[in-house]
Amino acid sequence: MNRDGADIVGMTAMPEAALARELDMQYANLAIVVNYAGREFDVADMHNYLTTAAKKVRQIISGL
Repeated sequence: MNRDGADIVGMTAMPEAALARELDMQYANLAIVVNYAGREFDVADMHNYLTTAAKKVRQIISGL
């Protein structure tokens, strides 16, 4: 994916966004990117990153 110009690799949130629109619901996507295109990582790296990122996510949600 890096070869194709991608910066991140992730799952789409479009099905959820389309369904929320159909139901006239407010929708926001907050995602943690772990797998950057072209970078090597292992399970320990992912765990450390997610632990740090989860703290930031809690701060964002608390601020809402």
